[in-house]
Amino acid sequence: MEQNEWEVGIKSLFNKLTGQADVSWEFLKSAHPQDFCSWWDCLEFLVRAKDRREVRIGPKVDLDTVGTAFLLGINRADKVIVLRNGQASEAELSDPGITCIEVGGSGRTTENNWDHHDPDGPKESATKQGANEAVKFLTTHQQESVAKLKLVDYIETLDVLGPQALPEYGQVEFPTFSDIFAGMCLITRDPVEQFQKGVEIISQIVMGNYQSFFGTIRGFEKYSDAKAKNNRQIAEAVQLAKWSTTKAGRKLGYLETDFFGTPGALYGKGAEIVVAFAPRFGNPPVPKFTIGGNGIRVDAALASLNALEPGWGGPPTGTIIGSPREGSKLSLEQVVSVVKEVL
Repeated sequence: MEQNEWEVGIKSLFNKLTGQADVSWEFLKSAHPQDFCSWWDCLEFLVRAKDRREVRIGPKVDLDTVGTAFLLGINRADKVIVLRNGQASEAELSDPGITCIEVGGSGRTTENNWDHHDPDGPKESATKQGANEAVKFLTTHQQESVAKLKLVDYIETLDVLGPQALPEYGQVEFPTFSDIFAGMCLITRDPVEQFQKGVEIISQIVMGNYQSFFGTIRGFEKYSDAKAKNNRQIAEAVQLAKWSTTKAGRKLGYLETDFFGTPGALYGKGAEIVVAFAPRFGNPPVPKFTIGGNGIRVDAALASLNALEPGWGGPPTGTIIGSPREGSKLSLEQVVSVVKEVL
């Protein structure tokens, strides 16, 4: 049977089983660990599509989310639901048949929950928590490639310690893995599609087996071009940043912009603490604050901010915190006032 006949047949059956139309051949191949070369391969894949898993994610998809999903073998055959408030219900968290990624249940991995944002939860990223599960879902080649290219190490460092903790930070030639992912998110606004494409980017790099996640990543020009354009835009926007000094004498930079990458850009200008306000963040757009410290904990501001507006939080490292996932009603002036007083 000719290759194009395989493609048409598999895409048609996949659509009938899952209800997903307009799925490209590249996506279907990335969801399956090897090329379709026999009817047995087709049958195996289509059975997986029919028995797809239930997955819950939040509206803000990041590298930790997609890294965990990749290790757990999640792909387009699975049913992914975005929880707009970023929190799974107790019924969902208690059901091992539902994979919950970064929507609560920190530390409850035996119940198929993968998170680390609860105050009493584990410090390891969701990706690192899920690493031991990879043996159940990935081929031997994929497992060896993940280890060789240091996928888990990269995401663990970036998510828990921040970009400044990456080896050779600022010295790796553009684009990095983080740049590629960010560029994809700039082009793709739907969280489910961001999630699926993020998993597929990882799959392509892993199957290529030659690009370290800590180095320059080639082959995703559409995404790297989008990130390069955003970098130029944020560089211009930073010129409008305002500056102040906190009560403890820290240099504070704050900026209102919807361009991606404000904290890093302000750190580059000498900020020790940053307040980034995006009036229209995500899809659907909501007002979003990010407060970060360049190697400095900023979570001391959480008590004051939560007193004004419940729902502020961040990872255990304390170097970055954010407003409620459903959006913030505070003004930039209010948030800056709290940061200046507390930090």
